[in-house]
Amino acid sequence: MGVKRRAKGGGNRQRVIAALFLIWMGAIVWRLGFLQITRHDSYRARAESQRQDTVAISPLRGAILDRRGAPLAASVDTVSVYAYRRLLRDRAEAARLLAPLLGERAEELGRKLEGEGNFVWLKRRLDQEAARRLDRELPRLKLDGVEVVREPQRHYPNESLAAHLLGSVNVDGEGLEGLELQYDRYLRGKPGELFLEKDSRGGAYDRRELPAVEGAQLLTTIDAELQHQVEAAIEEAWRSTRARGVTAIVLDVRTGGVLALANAPSFDPNRRPKRGEEALRRNRAVTDIYEPGSVFKTVTYSAALGEGKARPDEMVNCLNGRITLGKRTINDTHAYGLITVADALAKSSNVGAIKMAQRVGEGRLSDYIRAFGFGRKTGIDLPGEVRGMVHDVGRWQATSYASIAIGQEIGVTALQAVSMMAAVANGGVWTQPHIVRQAVGADGAVLYRAQPEQRRVLGEETARTISGMLAGVVEYGTARRTVQLAGYTAAGKTGTPQKVDPATGRYSHTKYFPNFAGFVPASDPRFAIIVAIDEPIGLHQGGTVAAPVFDRIAEAALSDYAVPPDAGTFRAALAKLEDTFRSRAAELAPAAGGALRVEPGVMPDLQGRSVRAVAQACGTLSLKARLEGSGFAVRQRPAPGARVQAGDACEVEFQ
Repeated sequence: MGVKRRAKGGGNRQRVIAALFLIWMGAIVWRLGFLQITRHDSYRARAESQRQDTVAISPLRGAILDRRGAPLAASVDTVSVYAYRRLLRDRAEAARLLAPLLGERAEELGRKLEGEGNFVWLKRRLDQEAARRLDRELPRLKLDGVEVVREPQRHYPNESLAAHLLGSVNVDGEGLEGLELQYDRYLRGKPGELFLEKDSRGGAYDRRELPAVEGAQLLTTIDAELQHQVEAAIEEAWRSTRARGVTAIVLDVRTGGVLALANAPSFDPNRRPKRGEEALRRNRAVTDIYEPGSVFKTVTYSAALGEGKARPDEMVNCLNGRITLGKRTINDTHAYGLITVADALAKSSNVGAIKMAQRVGEGRLSDYIRAFGFGRKTGIDLPGEVRGMVHDVGRWQATSYASIAIGQEIGVTALQAVSMMAAVANGGVWTQPHIVRQAVGADGAVLYRAQPEQRRVLGEETARTISGMLAGVVEYGTARRTVQLAGYTAAGKTGTPQKVDPATGRYSHTKYFPNFAGFVPASDPRFAIIVAIDEPIGLHQGGTVAAPVFDRIAEAALSDYAVPPDAGTFRAALAKLEDTFRSRAAELAPAAGGALRVEPGVMPDLQGRSVRAVAQACGTLSLKARLEGSGFAVRQRPAPGARVQAGDACEVEFQ
């Protein structure tokens, strides 16, 4: 009996062991199945990561071009250096040998090489000299695990030209400021990848590359030549006035395209930003607000004319330059009595502007302010634009209308102010300012096309009338001595606003923000221009320090675009000269070969040709004409027969 019980007990044990074995085997099978089915991709990725490294390859960033196709920003190939830590037998020695080649301190390289992980960047985007040195010396050092790869680097060929417009990029080629940031999604392209197959020691024995896709090109409205002249003008003004800063903008009146926008002082986007340079790199044309002062009277008089509350030839009593509103008294610089409305604007009478605002009323004045775009962003394609400061009419104090009428209690940007002038010049149609016309992909496809907003803010007749009144500012008003364009009429408004002293909250008697905004030619406007100077030392009137800079910029724009003169006296003199030399032209024509023939890409012989004929020839070839003198051409550059292309300069002297 005892034997049978033992045998029976042994069988139970075997069955238990077998069951446990089956459970164990089942668990293993289940686990293997679970791993194969649900964790397959994860483990496969881990296995590949142990035998493969992937290095991101930065794409060639798209170029930024001016309106004629000249590069403002481009990308060039550079060399970057990386290392596999596990393959370096002596990391300290490697750091010592590489330091002079990479322009780095050996201690800094040593810290990089002693870090965690296998792959490490040693130096990104070496300059050309360092790249040549590395190419020559690295093979001689025989450092296993140190490799190079080509990467693009952003380059600004004109250095500081248009820096505040273009902006800059970081070490990874990502936009930080300006157009580089605004259009980063188009410019950056698609990164590529470098796949490195590794052996058991972590060394690369094979490599394959997925090419990067180049970014799109930006075609802008910027005129590089005009931008250069604007920057030269404001740089000189900044230094001569010892101001905190100077801003200037040139708009194409008809399209809203920004032809030039500059701030002084400026910076070189090729250099990495330094600590404390934030103010230097800020685009003050769109980020900084100021009280515009008398320039804003353009809105006040536009409202009065638009509402039928005033006429240019109507008389207005300026009360000998002094008006009292409740407990507040506002004075004029000069004591004017009974003068015309046009004269009140030309001579910048505060009393006259306040009387116009009284006629219009707070509500309608506020409507015109909003219609001109004050208190909201223009929508320009630049980052950092602010709205300005315009209080809702319900929050105006008892005398706010008077302050606002003369450009106080309101904050504007330089871009908003010049856009206002452009609207007047454009027959009362406000056009959204913009910089980029198109973004074109590497395959030629247009990825973006500018569609600037337009809206009518003044009737055509009102715009024409206010334009004539603004021309009076230049002819006999506050800018009569400082805006003197030979052969051209100009229109605009001076402003000499006082800045508020932060310490007292009151207007300063020593700190000013003189500005001048206007357009040329007055009879057929092409360019709207503003010049604003922040806290000049010494002379501080808008007509004295800002208007002369406007004059210089306007002259450059009119000359570069070969705009025909429109001043009556100049045109009469020109007609007389043409009559005087008409017989001479008839004599010279046979010698010059009759009609002027223009062959594409070839400089014609301009000898003996009239100003008009030369201008037409240059226009046909899209050359930038620089014409000096009057009569008939006696000297030219380039020489006849020289190869030329669109955008080249053509200098011709007449006698």
